[in-house]
Amino acid sequence: MLVSSRTYSATMIGLKPIKIEIEVDIARGQPKLIIIGLPSRTVTEAKERITTALQNCGVRIKAKRTIVNLAPADIRKKDSCFELAIVASLLKEYGILSVDMESTMFFGELALNGEIKPMKAALPLLIAAKSMGYSRVLMPAANVREVQHLRGIKIFPIRHLRDLIDFAKGKKLAELKKQEFITTAREKYKITLDDISGHGQAKRALEIAAAGGHNLLMIGPPGSGKSMLAQAITSLLPPPNQKEATEISSIHSLAGELKNGLITYRPLRSPHHFITITGLLGGGADLLPGEISLAHKGVLFLDEINEFPRISLEALREPLEQGTITIKRAVGTAQYPANFALIAAANPCPCGYAGSHHRKCNCTPYQIHQYQSKLSGPLKDRIDLQLFIEPVNPQSLTTRSQNQNWQAIAATIRKARDKQAQRYENTRYNSNSELDSRGVRKHCFLTDEASKLLLKASKKLPLTSRGYFSVIKVSQTIADLTSSAMIEKRHLAEALQYRMLQ
Repeated sequence: MLVSSRTYSATMIGLKPIKIEIEVDIARGQPKLIIIGLPSRTVTEAKERITTALQNCGVRIKAKRTIVNLAPADIRKKDSCFELAIVASLLKEYGILSVDMESTMFFGELALNGEIKPMKAALPLLIAAKSMGYSRVLMPAANVREVQHLRGIKIFPIRHLRDLIDFAKGKKLAELKKQEFITTAREKYKITLDDISGHGQAKRALEIAAAGGHNLLMIGPPGSGKSMLAQAITSLLPPPNQKEATEISSIHSLAGELKNGLITYRPLRSPHHFITITGLLGGGADLLPGEISLAHKGVLFLDEINEFPRISLEALREPLEQGTITIKRAVGTAQYPANFALIAAANPCPCGYAGSHHRKCNCTPYQIHQYQSKLSGPLKDRIDLQLFIEPVNPQSLTTRSQNQNWQAIAATIRKARDKQAQRYENTRYNSNSELDSRGVRKHCFLTDEASKLLLKASKKLPLTSRGYFSVIKVSQTIADLTSSAMIEKRHLAEALQYRMLQ
């Protein structure tokens, strides 16, 4: 049997694209539209939407046995975005669509009246179409904001099935006008460092964390300002470049969270401690990305980290180390990037006042030990910056911080990031926090005085091998903030202050 029409679409398994060939054949037999090729219920229901939409647009459905095959047959088809490609193949079989479609991909879900509905994963799907060598894409007009920066592929947005029918009859479609990529800050920062009174050391730790992409743990009693400090880091982070913005936006598009076009700021995700491990890491029936992937190239803030289930916290160890998360389920395997900075806040004990100079703790040593042990040693060892935060004197809360300019600090951080980008050009590293032991030895250089101090500190402090290299990485970030060519003794001494909670 010869198949007379074929069109193309694609689906995503994680961020891995799979090309889908839509083949249509019409033969004598009982009038029926049959979709084969391991379709999900969503795809199976598409035949009702397709036939109704075609009839409402004036296309007469042929009373013959029509078979639609979605290849490859061993990949489960769960997306509704195949519907436009199926219609195009039907129109081609009917003789209405005569133009060459071999270099075109189709994406879109149909409404019963023929409107083209917005879709998930438009950005990664169009990137996939480009990487597969397709030169033209027809897609929903509602998704154009997230793809208007793509180059190297022609994009034709359509709003209604009639646009495709008119195109089939020879009418030209309007090509999307491409826009230049422009980095923008988050609409308006709710909190900046200028809004926070006191907390000089904590602000400095935030500056270092933002400059090097380091993980940060803040321990302190309730009301000491931990959450406010964590939210202020968004004002310090440099905006992503176009490649990073595309990566961030692709993940959010796949999750259905991309509403206003390309994301041009670094995300801050703050899940509640009631979140499931699937919600945190990703997975489920559709292998969707979790919070750690939605925080890619940004910050994951875990407030009251000791209240999160231990199994969820332990599962963070691999992403923190590797920068990726691999999800294996019965339905398949997906890999997502998860290169984020972890900002964690915790109380020191169940009542919250252990170690505080302002209020007495009512917990027993056993209760304190049990509470603090929820954050395991291996996970804690992966957090570069750790500090205890005391509440600010109430009398100073009404006084605005003096000599504080978060914009100047943000500019210094951006210079430090630029210096790291230059240092790690043509390597797999992007920031100091990503260095492994080999990278530290190759790119970080200590003065003789700094080396002696590190040797002395390693004998007195309970530093693991990971902690040893962590101190060097933080020292390198501090050196970058001061535009120093080498790690000096003062840089190392400051970095050691943030390992005192070990």
